[in-house]
Amino acid sequence: MNYNIEELQIENQYNRTLIENVNGLTFLPENFETAPTKNDFIFTESLIELNKYFKLNNVKIISLEGGSEIYRSRKSADIYLPAIFIGFSAFAENPNIVSVVLNVVSSYIYDNLKGKIGTKTAKIEFYIEKKEKGKITKIDYKGSAEGLKELENIIKLL
Repeated sequence: MNYNIEELQIENQYNRTLIENVNGLTFLPENFETAPTKNDFIFTESLIELNKYFKLNNVKIISLEGGSEIYRSRKSADIYLPAIFIGFSAFAENPNIVSVVLNVVSSYIYDNLKGKIGTKTAKIEFYIEKKEKGKITKIDYKGSAEGLKELENIIKLL
């Protein structure tokens, strides 16, 4: 398991892209931090299939909408997953939301890597909203489905 934690202020991003504050459980575009406008948002193509996993598990997650849906496809054996924003309101409504999200993502990774030869990894970013408005912790994760279980404790300590 390989991960990196970074503290962010995203109010400037809200203003620059003219989007309202993100809350709840949301898929974010790959270029959320750098897109000049919401029309420039690019999502990883695995968002479509991963969204089906969330629906099958009765978890409502929305996709941050841009002007048009642009998806990036990669020619790699590794899995690139969409960034997931977990808002403070989602924690307040369901204290187990982190476990639920990580279980769904873990199932998706496991299903997509089974039967593959060699070391394959998944890359995903989590944006965790803190109590203080506009304060976000970003976690970049690269590893296996099993490593996500360890990530749960790290997220809960934030």
